[in-house]
Amino acid sequence: MKFKSENIDDVLVIRVLADALDAGNVMEFKSEIAPLLEASNKMALDMSRVKFMDSSGVGAMLSCLRTLHARNGEIRLFNVKDQLVQLFKLVRLDRVIDIHESRKAALKAFREQTGGREYD
Repeated sequence: MKFKSENIDDVLVIRVLADALDAGNVMEFKSEIAPLLEASNKMALDMSRVKFMDSSGVGAMLSCLRTLHARNGEIRLFNVKDQLVQLFKLVRLDRVIDIHESRKAALKAFREQTGGREYD
């Protein structure tokens, strides 16, 4: 699985370059995102390419959350397709992982949380 990542101050922004996050690729996702999770305590995932997610994908999101929370970190999702937002609401993932409409909104939420400067 491929990712495109960039650091914006202390936030690691990762674009997931897959159409689905499911049982067929979740192990690859977890193994390849693990070093990125170690690199930063603040992560924002761009989900704009992801059109489908099953329970394995939801589990992968929870795994990322647990890893970051263990180090007092945070994860935020943005550009999430409507059908995935509905899935997250159904399984109540939206209660533990913040979902934002845009990268700018996700980064602004990190800024407001820490009282830092505004991001572009």
